Order: sequence, then C-alpha cells, then structure tokens
Amino acid sequence: MPGRADRKNALLRVGLLVFIAAVILVLAIFATTGQSSWFSRRITIYTYVPDAGGMRTGARVNLEGVAIGNVTQVHLAERPPDPKMPVKVTMSVNGGHDRWLRTNSTVVLGTAGPLGETLVNISAGTLAAPPARNGTVLPAQPSTGINQLLVSSHDVITNANLLELRIGKLLDQVQSGQGSIGALLYSSVLYDRFNRVAANLQELTNNLNAGKGTAGKLLTDEQLYDKLNTTLDRFDALLNQLQHGNGTAAKLINDPSLYNNANQLITSLKTTTGNLNAGRGALGALMTNSATSAKLEDTIARLDAVLAQLQAGQGSAGKLLKDPALYNNLNELSAEARALVQAIRANPKRYLTIHLDIF
Repeated sequence: MPGRADRKNALLRVGLLVFIAAVILVLAIFATTGQSSWFSRRITIYTYVPDAGGMRTGARVNLEGVAIGNVTQVHLAERPPDPKMPVKVTMSVNGGHDRWLRTNSTVVLGTAGPLGETLVNISAGTLAAPPARNGTVLPAQPSTGINQLLVSSHDVITNANLLELRIGKLLDQVQSGQGSIGALLYSSVLYDRFNRVAANLQELTNNLNAGKGTAGKLLTDEQLYDKLNTTLDRFDALLNQLQHGNGTAAKLINDPSLYNNANQLITSLKTTTGNLNAGRGALGALMTNSATSAKLEDTIARLDAVLAQLQAGQGSAGKLLKDPALYNNLNELSAEARALVQAIRANPKRYLTIHLDIF
C-alpha cells in the first residue's frame, strides 16, 4: 500500500496540475478578450450612444484600428446627458496612449465584418485637447452598423418590389397592345404601313441601281462622273493659281503689300480717331470743343437768316432774285448790247473812227 508520502506527492502533483490549468485558462481568457497585460495601467472611459446594436460585455475597443481594451458594461443610463443617447457604454482601456487618446476623440460603433460582433472604434484626437483620464466621457458619432444596413436593405428591397410590379404592369400593357410600344409590336395596321414603306424603299433602291431618275443618274451615269471629275480638276487648278499665280485674286491672297496697306490704313484711322477724340484739328475741336460748336451753330443760324431774307426778296441780293423789273431791265440791256455789237460789226468805221481836233 502506498504510504503517506506517496499520497502527499500525488496530491501535490494534482494541485500543481490544477494550478497550471487555471493559469492557462486565465491566459486564454485574457487573450480572447484582448487584454494586453495584467500589470499595465488601465483607465475607465465612457460614451453614450443611441443604440447599442447588440453589443455585449467584453467587446473589443479599438483606437484607430488597434485593440486597446474591452467593453466592461453596456446598460441604459438613468440620467443620460442627451435623451437621444440613452445607452451608456463603459470601457476599460490600457494606459499609455495619451498622445492619441484625447478628450476630443470620437467613438463610432462598428462591426467586425458584415455580420460580425459589434465593437467600439475610437478615432485619434488632437494634441490641442487634454489626454483622456479615468472617467472621461468621449463623444459618439452616428454609426452605420448592421441595423442601419438592414433598414437600408429593406428599403432597397421594397423599392425593387415596386419596380418589379411596375415593370410587370408595363409588360402586360405591351402584350395587350396598349400604348405606343404595344401598337408597334401588335398592331397589324402599323405592320402594313412598315411593309409598304419597306416595299417603297426596295423599289427606290432598284430605280437607283437601274439609273432611273436624277439620283439614279448621279449614281450610275459615267458622263456625269467625268463632268464632275473635270469640274473638280478645274477647281483644283484654280486653287493652285490662287496659291501660286500672279492674277488679281492671287495677289489678294498672297501679296503681303495688301496686308501692309490695310494695316497702315487701320493705323492711320486709329491715329485720326485719336486726334478727333483729343480735340486736335478743326474737326476735333468741332467734336469736342463746345465753344467751336456754339460758333458753328451761330454761323449756321445767320446763314439760315440770310437765306430766308433772300427768299423773301429783302435787300439787294433778294431783289436780284425776286424783283422782275430788274430781270426785265437786265434783259433789255442785254438785247441793246447785242444790237450794238451787231451794228459795230456791220459798220465798224462809224463807231471806231476817232476825230482829233487840234486848236
């Protein structure tokens, strides 16, 4: 029979085995829950969200995608700071992340894959904000978890069902010959019209191939082709002369002197316009100087008054234009002068003889 020492050794071995198994179990639990170290400093932080999304205690907490802790409690808060966010999430995270875990870091609930567990994602804050400490409450942003995905999928499926019903109704209308598409597919009258149009097109094609009509001759007559080819050759020769010839049209296109003359003319016109705008010269002064314009208007007014007096027969010049007696006297004087000239020509000695009496 085994002695007492053997029984003690056996009990000692069993106890040691149980202790090792317990240590392995604790290590496995910590590895599963994401705990990085037993002796690292840990802080407790909080956040409030509108919906936990099926989150469980022990869910992973990530900082920019890196696991830093776990969720220790998820419950409905009695007095949340915002009634729209009644769910309080308590998190235990490792210390030593003061550079990234700040009070303005934001929390977003997500999922590990489309159907994975709900976890907490924390974004890095800025150095302007103080680091997160024990009891810090981080702000939360709306999440796009599985619930929102299911709601969106439900809306998409509903819209797809409505679209399917509308397409089915449209197909029924088409099959019954309703609407333009139904008439195109099932109307015998429209089919007959298309058939006649196709027959007319076939007849037109045959006439074109046979050279009938103007269009047929354009397609099949070789003489017309030759004439057109000759015309194109002449046109090409004309273009060649315009490009390299010496005619008037070629000079208009190729002679740079025409461009230079036009450029000089434009420059002169620009200079003249500038002088006019600046009031230089008589015309410029007339356009810009109010005194010159006033003098011109005064002169035109006086000239108009003189013309009015002439038309009214006033003054010597007016009488010359209007008095018939003066006209008659001038007419008689002209007749007498003609008679005198004729008499001188007939008997010049009578009028041209000079008598000198001395003493």
